[in-house]
Amino acid sequence: MVPGKKASEKYYVLLIASVFMLCLCSLVFAGTVVIKPGQFDHFTLQMPDKAMAGENFVVKVSAYDASKNLITNFSETGKEFRVDVSGSATAQPSVMGASLFSGGLASIVINDKKAEKITLSIIEAGGSVPVITRELMVVPNRLDHFVLQSPVSVTAGTSFDVKVVAKDIFENTVQDYDIGKNIKLMTTGTSSVRMHSGEAIDFKNGLASAVLVSEKVGDLVIELQDTASGSRGKTQNIQINPSSLAYFKLQAPKAAVAGEPFELLLSAYDMHDNVVTNYASTGSGIRLSATGTTKVEPSTINPSEFKNGQALVKVAYEKAEEIQIVARELNREQSGRTSDIFVTNAIPDHFIVVTPDTAVSGQKFRIRVEAYDRFNNIARNFNLTGFDVMLGTSGNGSLSPSKIAPPDFTNGIAVAEVMYDRAESFQISARMASDRSAGKISVSAQEIKREVSRAPAAADKKEFKKPDETALKTATEKKMKDPEKVKQKKEVRTEKRNLSKPEPKKQEVRPAKEVKKPESKKETALKTEVKKEEPKKEASKKESPKAADRETGKKPIEPQQHIAKKELPPVKPVEKKIEKLPADEPKKPVMELARKEEKKSDKSQYNISKVSIIEAKSKAMLVINITNPNGNLDYGDEIESKFGREWLKLKVKPAINSTEKAFKFKSAYIGEVLIEEDKTSGQNLVNIYIELLPSGITYDIARIKNTLVVTFANP
Repeated sequence: MVPGKKASEKYYVLLIASVFMLCLCSLVFAGTVVIKPGQFDHFTLQMPDKAMAGENFVVKVSAYDASKNLITNFSETGKEFRVDVSGSATAQPSVMGASLFSGGLASIVINDKKAEKITLSIIEAGGSVPVITRELMVVPNRLDHFVLQSPVSVTAGTSFDVKVVAKDIFENTVQDYDIGKNIKLMTTGTSSVRMHSGEAIDFKNGLASAVLVSEKVGDLVIELQDTASGSRGKTQNIQINPSSLAYFKLQAPKAAVAGEPFELLLSAYDMHDNVVTNYASTGSGIRLSATGTTKVEPSTINPSEFKNGQALVKVAYEKAEEIQIVARELNREQSGRTSDIFVTNAIPDHFIVVTPDTAVSGQKFRIRVEAYDRFNNIARNFNLTGFDVMLGTSGNGSLSPSKIAPPDFTNGIAVAEVMYDRAESFQISARMASDRSAGKISVSAQEIKREVSRAPAAADKKEFKKPDETALKTATEKKMKDPEKVKQKKEVRTEKRNLSKPEPKKQEVRPAKEVKKPESKKETALKTEVKKEEPKKEASKKESPKAADRETGKKPIEPQQHIAKKELPPVKPVEKKIEKLPADEPKKPVMELARKEEKKSDKSQYNISKVSIIEAKSKAMLVINITNPNGNLDYGDEIESKFGREWLKLKVKPAINSTEKAFKFKSAYIGEVLIEEDKTSGQNLVNIYIELLPSGITYDIARIKNTLVVTFANP
């Protein structure tokens, strides 16, 4: 029975008794009697069915006698009771004396921060049997935060579980069914995460489990937040490790030199594009190969060379060609390859001279000289990196010209017209000079460059064949014992040059001043014989060039001064007829050709004919070809703004421009190249404008024979 109801019944009984006594007294006219409650018999408690953890709740205690009368004067009894609570609960007061009762009622305050079932007992002092005992349920307080449990490390791409527990402020598990409807998942760290199943987190009895996946290597902290209450929680730091090897990435320079080591960066990756940082302990090694015609060295790489999933090694390739380097895991299929690498030839090392089967003594025939490096790659950049090539023979005769300049090579091959003065079997050898020339051309080299007469047609049709390399000798042959004979050959070659069609772009040396000397009797006889011949006929090889010039009665062209001082050898009059010029020779008077040569040789301007670029990984070289390298070439440089862009301006004089268009290059250093003649200065000045792409670029200018080389690099 409820204590309140008992009290009501008690009062009701007392009221009836009082009325009965009044009626009786009124009947018998007796005196007033006061009835007091009997002795204490028991307590009644008034308390809620459940309490919330951490919050105080009050228990009201009432003292009754055996007749269930409230003992209103219980404070006078002097009794004392002990209040006991189980679990984590506390009670105030813990000792309840009779003085605490007022009108037979007292209060006890109980608090428990733990969600649990507790028992309240009131025991009389000195006793062991409770006067009254009552149980009470303490439930969790409101949601305050989440507790997340996760593994310390996981493998990328592998799912893992995270357990979530909803807690109140006192760490009691909250069993609210509404939890989980407003959950937001967040992450911090260098990695990321996603739900494996794509479903929301479902809480049951305050517990939930989330299945997550992370595919990026790094560290990760997962955080949950209830957007309705603001409650949140997060995991400990989770380390995401790479999964097993899936492929390799290779990085190499775009260009390399045959036989020279270059750096190759190898990186091991898993299927989620993470670097396999533990490849040194889990990998089995790499085998390297190339897509070209030979192999790359070294061909294997040990796992121990990897640090944090990467290895930087130096490799070399000996064939000059475009290749890709392929890396493959030993005994497995995982692989990777570089982008295209253009392997250029190494420095020139040797030559192969290809000659026709036969030729005619004293007539020009063609030879082909091929430059190779020590790995037998054709030296395609010989025109920029090579020195003069000296030609020699195994015979007793003299070969002219005996030198080929580097600019005469195209893609490592030079085709030259030479002449040999002996009828015998011989071989031609070639070697490279030990250093570059100083940019000056001797008289003999000048004469060789001006020779453009065509070899006989029969010789042109002969197939070339490679000579026996073991029979090649050094390019420097011993000179003719008779110096007069050598001098005579030079004079004849000069005469033949005057009869040939001149090539304007090859003239480089201004003719020396005329040197007069007394004529000998034999020279007078030679002139008399030459006058009898037709002016359009070719002079004999043993005639003096002065005799042919004097036939026209015009001023002759003398050789260079240091040759003109030497006397000509005695020459007998020629009895037989002079042979006609070849069909392709210009049939003009000797003096007319000589005057054209003199007029053109007076020009000392440098001719800017071509601009090309060579670009490597860390620098670029702009090559400006100049012909007729005579006298002194002056050039200066300055930075100039033009068309809203920055240009390097080269001022070259004396020079002329024979290019017809602007040059545009796909380069990381320079863009457009403009060549303009400055006609206002009156100094034969040419301005070369080179567009500079990056800011702060450095450059260096050097002259190498008949080229200006401008090297650009980043600072």
